Amino acid sequence: MALQDSVVVAGLPLSFDLPALGRSLRIDSRPAFMKRLEKLAGEVRSLARPQGVARLFPLAVVDGEHTKIGDVIFTSALMVRNMGQLARAFPYLATEGPELAAWSEALGSVFDRMLASALREKTVLQYRDALEARVLEQYGIRQLSAMSPGSLALWPIEQQAELFELMAPVPDELQLTLSSAFLMKPEYSVSGIFFETEQKYYNCRLCPQANCRNRKAACQAG
Repeated sequence: MALQDSVVVAGLPLSFDLPALGRSLRIDSRPAFMKRLEKLAGEVRSLARPQGVARLFPLAVVDGEHTKIGDVIFTSALMVRNMGQLARAFPYLATEGPELAAWSEALGSVFDRMLASALREKTVLQYRDALEARVLEQYGIRQLSAMSPGSLALWPIEQQAELFELMAPVPDELQLTLSSAFLMKPEYSVSGIFFETEQKYYNCRLCPQANCRNRKAACQAG
């Protein structure tokens, strides 16, 4: 993939904290279950071909609800609030890849597919974090925050269409598609926009799902 002003993450080895994952799945006291998790993790390391791509674009505020990134206009007052003082942004996509999705679908038991789902989620989050680290390093940025379409009502999931338009042809090269409900396939894929920030921003502060296992900040939703 040769795109100007792009950061690409591919071919990185996957690492899973299986004891911690076992605890989160509440199977850590069952040796047979943990052994099965370990076996599936080995298969994931062997089969998975995840990838992540971020791109640099100029940013300009249009008005109180619209931001122009590259040639695409996004609608979100929260985006204006978070990025209104910036001149650039880094939209990104990261995916588990079709190989891992196909492997999971072929598993014969509900239990195996449950374990596989946890491993697939960890896979794409590792690549998303690696992508953020590469952007920080490549552009000499001290800290990034991120927004993702659909994570909050303040930036609805329908804006996935604009993000895919902005990132073209990356979605096709990553074999990423959008459903009519704007959900990505492969299922374990993430999208969003990295932006420079002095104070770390987390969607979690505005999200009412207090019991989310991926929560990074206390809820401040009113």
